[in-house]
Amino acid sequence: MLSQPKLENGIFEDTYTTSFAQTGIHDVLTNKSILSILENIAGRHSSYVHFTFTDISKYNLTWVLLNWKLKVLKRIGGEENIRIQTWGRLVTKIFVLRDFKVFNEKGELCAIATSKWCLVDTTKGKIAKMPDNLQEIYGGFHDESVFGITDVPKLAQPTSTPIAADTYKIRRFDLDLNKHVHNLNYLNIAYELLPEDVYDGEELNNVEILYKRELKYGDIVKSYLYKDNDVYTVVLKSQDDSLLHSIIKLY
Repeated sequence: MLSQPKLENGIFEDTYTTSFAQTGIHDVLTNKSILSILENIAGRHSSYVHFTFTDISKYNLTWVLLNWKLKVLKRIGGEENIRIQTWGRLVTKIFVLRDFKVFNEKGELCAIATSKWCLVDTTKGKIAKMPDNLQEIYGGFHDESVFGITDVPKLAQPTSTPIAADTYKIRRFDLDLNKHVHNLNYLNIAYELLPEDVYDGEELNNVEILYKRELKYGDIVKSYLYKDNDVYTVVLKSQDDSLLHSIIKLY
């Protein structure tokens, strides 16, 4: 049975029922679906404390996601009731970190994640200063880091030769409410470049994403695939290779 959301000691907890529409070829939740659920729960936390996208848009502000780091410990199927915990754990003048834990109905820890966010002034197009009372707004912060790290690991472009490359034209169904490519759709581009045997094999349980520059409708992005042992890195760049849009690490 699903329980009501609660906020205690800085930790927001809510429940969620997965669907078969969120599963992939292995009949379990895809990494994209898991991250989508985590984003939804983060949104519920913001709604719970009345600090949603709509609330802050009145001040010409919007949340922007900069990084994801996800580790799946146990796969979850469709039509399962799961429990998610999330909390803010570090805030600087311009960044805030948010961590997550996902549990199945048996209480087993199935996934952990951390993310990095900033506020952007929509009128100036620049990063805005975090409110001084952000911790108070969210009911306090929690010090625990699920990965035992202070910040999200930095991702760098590989210096080796890519093993594959492709181009992709941004389509309407890639866009979010800001008419930019939704952050999770970067994963779609990355997965298209994976070798068939890797895609058909077991789900890759670790995902790291760096978002550097937005993509818009009609943009043509170049994707490059690199391999280092069993780690696959996809780099998304502009058509002329002059701009870095994203780095996605899968392993």
